[in-house]
Amino acid sequence: MVEYTLHLAIGNSETNNSITHTLQLTPDLENNPDRLFDLPFSTKLRTVLQQKSNCAINNAQLDRIITTWREDIREGYRTTRLSLDLLPLEFENIHQLQDTGDRTIPPLLSPNLSDIEPQGGALPPLIFS
Repeated sequence: MVEYTLHLAIGNSETNNSITHTLQLTPDLENNPDRLFDLPFSTKLRTVLQQKSNCAINNAQLDRIITTWREDIREGYRTTRLSLDLLPLEFENIHQLQDTGDRTIPPLLSPNLSDIEPQGGALPPLIFS
């Protein structure tokens, strides 16, 4: 069995967060990686990567990971390196947030005008020339 490793760098280059996931493939799957990356395996891969990274992986990002890894396996590369900007898991369902907000009108405060006085006396003269 041959080991194939995925190195997934998370975020920008300033943070050094990366995870690895390793597969051991038989020669049959090594020559035909399309048989490996089916829907149940993709779902399991997403779950494993989300647990390791504590980041949310959407369908487009998962498709990019699988496509890149499948092509590298097909070409014989044992190591695949990929960098993605992934959001933390707590932001996974942020687009489904439903908040009606507080729509009550706050009580009106009447202004205290007793301390307001003019600063310069009277209005300046209007000169139209």
